[in-house]
Amino acid sequence: MPGQMFDHIRDMYQAELYEDLKQLLCVVLSMIDGNAGGEAGEILSLPQKYQSLIYYGEALYQLGEYKKAESVFMRCLLLRKTLNKSKIKSVSSTELTLEVDVKYKIYQCLHKMKQNSEALSVLESINTKKRTSRVNLALAKLYLHEGRDRSAITCYKEVIREHPLALDALTGLLSLGMRGVDLMTYIMNSIPQVSCDWLNTWIKGHAHMAAKEYSSAISTFRTMEPRHGLKDNVLVLSYLGEGCFHAGHFAQALTQFRRIHTLDPLYLKNMDMFAYLLAKEKKLSDLHCLAQNLMSVSEQSVEPWVAMGYSSLHSPTLNKYKTIRAIYCAQKAYSLDNLCVQALVLKGAGLLDMKKSQQAMQHFQEAVRMAPSRFEAYQGLIDCCMSNRKMKEAYAWAMRACKTIGNNARTFTLVASVLAKDPNNIAKAKQYLNRAMTFDPNLLDPVYLMVEILIQEQEFAKGVELLRKMLENHSTTRLHQQLADCLANMNQHQEALDQYSISLSLDPNNVRAREASEIVEKHNEMGLESFIPDVDAEEMMNASDGEPDYSDMESTWSETEYSQP
Repeated sequence: MPGQMFDHIRDMYQAELYEDLKQLLCVVLSMIDGNAGGEAGEILSLPQKYQSLIYYGEALYQLGEYKKAESVFMRCLLLRKTLNKSKIKSVSSTELTLEVDVKYKIYQCLHKMKQNSEALSVLESINTKKRTSRVNLALAKLYLHEGRDRSAITCYKEVIREHPLALDALTGLLSLGMRGVDLMTYIMNSIPQVSCDWLNTWIKGHAHMAAKEYSSAISTFRTMEPRHGLKDNVLVLSYLGEGCFHAGHFAQALTQFRRIHTLDPLYLKNMDMFAYLLAKEKKLSDLHCLAQNLMSVSEQSVEPWVAMGYSSLHSPTLNKYKTIRAIYCAQKAYSLDNLCVQALVLKGAGLLDMKKSQQAMQHFQEAVRMAPSRFEAYQGLIDCCMSNRKMKEAYAWAMRACKTIGNNARTFTLVASVLAKDPNNIAKAKQYLNRAMTFDPNLLDPVYLMVEILIQEQEFAKGVELLRKMLENHSTTRLHQQLADCLANMNQHQEALDQYSISLSLDPNNVRAREASEIVEKHNEMGLESFIPDVDAEEMMNASDGEPDYSDMESTWSETEYSQP
């Protein structure tokens, strides 16, 4: 009887024996299609064949055979038309998979194969009245990828209409410019009153993030812990860390990301930002451990590959091959998610490290196109220009960052870092830095650069005054090192040595503080009066110390991958 074979097929599917099911259906379907002995109908009825094909496609999808799975699901659509004509609704007690669900499965296959245009066409072929929430959510993200914001908003709203607590859709609407007040009004009648308090704060925080009001976003997310009982919630902490990251408060961002990784070592969201910060702060041991831990969690997510890339790029042991490995990791991350800005930034940094500044610029420009408000992309472009001494072009990119991201402490500091390279523009650079420190008194980058300029101008007393003020609320290895530099030049050698000691206690790998401390000790012993450290204003913006040129190295895959993101 036909039902006996189908029962075995269904039971194997439910038991998730995908490889066994694949082999069985390969045989059974061949027998049916060949009409062996005219007994095809006795093996599986037409509805059973349809549902068996669904199971076959699912098995292939689970086994990673996406192209073949897509082909099987397409056969299902054709067979479904025959079933609709015959008006057969079910297979005994098992309902037939709906046509809309088959098309969604085809979308999943195409999406896995990065065929987004084809995937979009399949979902758009579904009648709007029959689209489920998951179809609308998938459509919204595809529209977002295509730059069709209005269509994305429409689909997100459809999801929210049926599921007002769909946080991903809520965040998507806010990122596309919908006001928090309007969104809260839109969903107010659909959710229990007791749920409104925490959700209102959540929406308010993301509205600030979308408007690039990062200080307000940070304050809002911080209130969620004590006010709504969300202490140690990794998702809230992740958004808090992200806000600190975009605001340039790297010490606070590092604190939040460390806390997340301690609470949940398996958590991946924003861990690529964590890796970037560890690399920036030269916490290489922590970076290596993070990369290894994340890679053990998943090799199919972008965050482990980005972390591994930064670990490779800054590794002291991989020598000349470190950059090639970093670029490979960046390319792997980008292949997993071609919307990953951090992968482009990493690859651009690797290419710049190999003196391939033109190709690096292509990747940073793509990052700017994809995320116009991403500060790190502009920083990369300026680094490329400055490495080729194209100061006018660097200044143009800095001003574009101001225009796109907005006038804030970070963008003013970025402009100042370019101006500070020209002795004729030092006064103008200081004006931008003063504006930056007024915008955000807690941001350290403008302070670092201002002190470097003051040291160059031998305005040591002003440097000491500024640094002591910052040290009232902050304590970093660089603040103490710069204070020691100023004090040494004011012949306050003992206090300078004390500050160098504090700097080294915060970061034992601070080579510059150690070397300067040794020089001050010698000056103190010999009775010399002054000490002016060899500083560079660009150092604040992470200029490299000069790496060897690896452009002549031969690597087939790397040569073919450099020119394209």
